[in-house]
Amino acid sequence: MRKAGLFPARSIIWLVVGICSFQNIMKAGSLDALIDPIDPDITKWASLVVLEGDDSHPKFSWHHYRDSENAVDFWPASTIKIYAAVAALEYLNELQYPLDCALMYERRTVSGWQLDTARTMREMISEVFRRSSNEDYTLLLRFVGIDRINTEFLIPERGFPHSALMRDYVVHRPVVYENTEPQRVRIVKPDGTSRLIEHTWSGVSYAAQRGATVLSSTTGNCTSTQELAECLRRIMFHEILPDSERYRLTPEQLSLLRFGGDGLYGLENKEAGPYAWEGRLKEIYPKARFFHKAGMISNYTLDVACIDDESSHTRFILCVAAETGKGDTVRKMAGALAEWIHSGSSH
Repeated sequence: MRKAGLFPARSIIWLVVGICSFQNIMKAGSLDALIDPIDPDITKWASLVVLEGDDSHPKFSWHHYRDSENAVDFWPASTIKIYAAVAALEYLNELQYPLDCALMYERRTVSGWQLDTARTMREMISEVFRRSSNEDYTLLLRFVGIDRINTEFLIPERGFPHSALMRDYVVHRPVVYENTEPQRVRIVKPDGTSRLIEHTWSGVSYAAQRGATVLSSTTGNCTSTQELAECLRRIMFHEILPDSERYRLTPEQLSLLRFGGDGLYGLENKEAGPYAWEGRLKEIYPKARFFHKAGMISNYTLDVACIDDESSHTRFILCVAAETGKGDTVRKMAGALAEWIHSGSSH
């Protein structure tokens, strides 16, 4: 079985099939007509990107429900943990430290630097996908820092014109990221050599700059369904993208993000809120590989997912969000999008 994201070259026949599929999809109607009838009293957002053609001549067609391409008026919940994971791995590469390292987190107190906790990078990445760990997301953000993630990763040039991360997801010691406190992280290699990094948040509100409205306009997290889908596109299709669109990740890091492995978890799992998979999507593509990151709080549910169905040469990424604390609306939206793509591909 091939690994998603490491796609072999397709034949010219599949290129023709892909072009015909795209034409049929466009005839099927807009996302507005598909999504509007689903739980019409619930506010919804959705973005979809479909890969057409073969891997040597890829074409990505984007589709959005109403103003979802630029809308950030929802709480992204745990979906944004994927941003912290990618940013942390990129930072590790910049520091020239291996994936097999441990991070020791310290904070400055009146008596000096105090050790809070220590985690391996592999463990933190895995737990973000296995159980959507709030603690490990917080530690990844604490490693990168609010200023760095918002000025070097979540920027328009990297595919994020509207995204900002300003807060962690825990309130208890020793994990909590009290952003006004000076932070120090010691990165330790397997051979025991180490390096210290220090940072303290500048106080700049990136959320206010980028239009956050939910929970807090100054210290909230915000993004769009388009940007979540774009992030997943760059992870899953790294090898066939131009260099300007690739994350600064190694093959080993990409494999960890996609598949986990050796007892670790990545995007390809159905254990943490597979809302998009459950229902009609699974019925249409029962043998498809499913990669995703979901999120849910009391009044928002989201899922960003990549579906790779080798038997029908179908690959697409969807991101769906709904202003409800139940998964039914998101599940129905994903099913409707799958129906839309499938009906276009079958003609």
